[in-house]
Amino acid sequence: MDNTIVYGKESLRAVTKHRRWNQSHKVYAHIYYNALKAQGIREDLYAHVAVLRERAMEHPEKYIYDPVYTKYLIIRRSEKENNGYTVNLRDGVVEAELETAGWMIIISNFVSDAKEAIKIYREKDIAEKGFQRLKNSLDLGRLRVHSETNMQNKVFIGFISLILLSGIHNVMVDKKLYSKMTMKKLILVLSRLKLQMVNGVRVLYPVTKEQRAIYDAFDINVPV
Repeated sequence: MDNTIVYGKESLRAVTKHRRWNQSHKVYAHIYYNALKAQGIREDLYAHVAVLRERAMEHPEKYIYDPVYTKYLIIRRSEKENNGYTVNLRDGVVEAELETAGWMIIISNFVSDAKEAIKIYREKDIAEKGFQRLKNSLDLGRLRVHSETNMQNKVFIGFISLILLSGIHNVMVDKKLYSKMTMKKLILVLSRLKLQMVNGVRVLYPVTKEQRAIYDAFDINVPV
């Protein structure tokens, strides 16, 4: 099956191949191509190589044995050149590196739909990033506790945070919020909503258009 899948900001060309693993098992190979991502990788790599070549031409003696430069460039001594060196691109190295740009393959023994497979993969990815956030933002890389009870409580709070994070991600995907903002920006926009008590009176800062759109996406009544 060949189709185009739009997931968040991604537009993927997908092909699903059904293969039999053995007499009792089968697998689905979902092959995706992201043309926009491939173009971005190509432009970044060519720009990187152009910078390396420019530096190598200015100071070839400095980079002649540098593996970062020699990966893409052939720097040789030459009496014919004014600076005593020639700098040339390695044939085929850049194109060989770009052969897999924008391509991704997901193999499953039970998910037959390419859109569902990429959805599960991205949810797994957000979970992994969530664990990174737990380690980095909530300082759960090292628990730093002195009792098993405190450890369990801290891990429990961490997993509650991870569940909330995954829930926010799912809503952002369903409501296509990623086309307008990242999750970091969403949290930042909401953090600007402030409440103050003045002489016992509850005073809420005016809700912005962006904040209102977020509340609507999450089916939450706008605070008044």
